[in-house]
Amino acid sequence: MEICEFKPISIDDIPAMADLLIHRQKFEGEVFPLLKNSCLNAEYAIDILEKLFVNKKVIGTGAFTNNELVGYIIGEIKIDAVRDRHVWVPYEGIAIRMDQSSELIRNLYAKVSVAWLEQGCFMHYTIIPLGNQVYLDACQRLSFSIQQVHGVMNMEDYKPFENESDAEIRVGNKMDSETMEKMSSIIQSYHNSAPTFEPALPEVVLNIKEGYKRIVEENDETCLIAIKNMKEVGFQVYYPITTDLMTPHNGVELSIAGTYYSQMGRGVGKKLMDEGCRIMKEKGYNSIITDWRITNLASSTFWPKCGFKPVAYRMVRHINSNIAWANFNNPSIKLL
Repeated sequence: MEICEFKPISIDDIPAMADLLIHRQKFEGEVFPLLKNSCLNAEYAIDILEKLFVNKKVIGTGAFTNNELVGYIIGEIKIDAVRDRHVWVPYEGIAIRMDQSSELIRNLYAKVSVAWLEQGCFMHYTIIPLGNQVYLDACQRLSFSIQQVHGVMNMEDYKPFENESDAEIRVGNKMDSETMEKMSSIIQSYHNSAPTFEPALPEVVLNIKEGYKRIVEENDETCLIAIKNMKEVGFQVYYPITTDLMTPHNGVELSIAGTYYSQMGRGVGKKLMDEGCRIMKEKGYNSIITDWRITNLASSTFWPKCGFKPVAYRMVRHINSNIAWANFNNPSIKLL
């Protein structure tokens, strides 16, 4: 690796950052053709990076060789009820020059993570591209773990399932708000159990229930409900998406979906997927995006079978917060 100077990245570096980002994404588009879209231009890249610096609290580090930016990492300082205080590195928040190795990413993280810890952020999340393996390699060798998979499917390649359920699939309407509220527990129950072990915080569960009730009251969603023996057994919800660096042109998002555990393995999800693809094609979409928790056994096996190909991972690293005081710079620590 070339000798680099590492220093805080600023809004003045955005044009150089945008150049690195666009070159990164052009390579991603070669690996994942669906990501070739109208956003692959400097104007768009500059705009999304400027919005991060202007509208968010971001802290980042750049690597410079002979005053030329060769890599950067920027993370947003965030606080919410689920992740508490943490750093979020968005999809556009990391890029290196194509001739650089994963070691540059590791060194960038070594510099910027100190600043993140100074902000009290011990949970570090990053969304990384999968076309160029240097990003995944660097994160894995920094002890990040894969948490969420972001996948894309070309509907032209979709192959309808055989042996699907005989459940009836209908489009939900405003009369189904109570039905959707009942089914709001499906995904949470999978995440709450082995081997995902995601806590079901009461206040979060209440918000999720209210959100599910509102799904069928919106005008832009397509909600599909599977019915068998006059009872709901599963659902899928689709939303239009705005094209960006991580999503294809003319795509739709399969935002949430679930099948009751008692109905698993009976073809309900297959029937919903077949019907969902048929309806989305009729609406003129040519691709679908979705994401899933990698430790959710049901999701992580079913969605790839449907044809979804991973294009990005959300990865996470938890730093032991004791490092804030249990370090050799603390004068109270006495060496024996």
